[in-house]
Amino acid sequence: MRKRILGVFVVLGIVGGAIGGSKRSDADRLAHVGQVVSNKVKTSLPDASKVAGPLIAFKPGDALPVEEKVRMRVRTDKAMDGADITVAAGTEPGEVRLRGVVQNRGQWRRAADLAKETVGVEKVVNELAVPE
Repeated sequence: MRKRILGVFVVLGIVGGAIGGSKRSDADRLAHVGQVVSNKVKTSLPDASKVAGPLIAFKPGDALPVEEKVRMRVRTDKAMDGADITVAAGTEPGEVRLRGVVQNRGQWRRAADLAKETVGVEKVVNELAVPE
C-alpha cells in the first residue's frame, strides 16, 4: 500500500514539474502532436463493417441465421480476400452450404473452418471450387 501511495506522489511530482517548467509553446506543440496522433489513429482503424461483422458472428443468442453469421465471418476474414463465396442455408437446421470459387486450397480449408467454428453450425457442405 505504501508503495502505491509513494508511486502516486512520484508521478504527480513528475507531471507537476513538467507542467510548471514548460513554456507556452510546449502546450501548442503538444496540442499539435495530439491532433496528428488522433488523425493517424482514425485513418488506421478499419471501417465499422469489418469490426462489427466478426463480433456479431460470435455473439451468443444472436437472432441472425447461421448462414448470415458464416457469411460475415468469411467476408471479413483477411485470408479470404479474392474469394467469391455464397453461403446458403442447408436442408437441415444448422447446416450451411458454401458455394463459389476460391483462389487456392488454403482458402478452401479456411472457409470450411470458419463455417464449422461459427456458433449454431452443425454441418458444412463445402461446394467450393479451386482453380487448377
